[in-house]
Amino acid sequence: MLKQIFDYLALSSLSSIGKKIILVGGFAFLLNYSSFGQTEKELRLNLINPGIVWENPIGTNKTIELNLGIGYNGSYPELNTEYGENGFQGQLAPFLDVQARSYYNIRKIAENGRRSRNFIALRYLFYGPRIAGNVRTNENYSMAVGPTWGFKKVYEKWTVLGSLGPIYYFDLTGTGGIFPINFEFNLGYRLK
Repeated sequence: MLKQIFDYLALSSLSSIGKKIILVGGFAFLLNYSSFGQTEKELRLNLINPGIVWENPIGTNKTIELNLGIGYNGSYPELNTEYGENGFQGQLAPFLDVQARSYYNIRKIAENGRRSRNFIALRYLFYGPRIAGNVRTNENYSMAVGPTWGFKKVYEKWTVLGSLGPIYYFDLTGTGGIFPINFEFNLGYRLK
């Protein structure tokens, strides 16, 4: 059954170590449920890396965020056919960003009157075929998975979001590597 799940998520090309990391991280996140409760649902438009985002509660202080859009991405060195080129390499491509988040120290922050929330998350990124850019990849699709730490600040209808963490990136040819710090910063307008 796990093989079908990995095939469905396009993760079948991962090494056995990569699959174990994903399984352990996923199970650790799922076992961390305390009790089910409501937090707010959020629909927003991200402006810096354009996309539409749906964040849905799945438990007390736990959410799933789905972000679908067309955005820019730097290159992953081992996935390029022109590995070693000088200068910035980037691309504009459709993407799907899925994060299973666990928010923490919410009470402490609320007591101080701040509107931010910190979280840890397990993140899965999928990039489709490039629309523009100077990256020449082995495969039209690339994926990345890894833990991330982040913050989210809400100002009425606006949301500022940032996160960083290491990722394991790979493509469907079995090529992959580790990027030590993947950084995300976004500004979103809340629709709901």
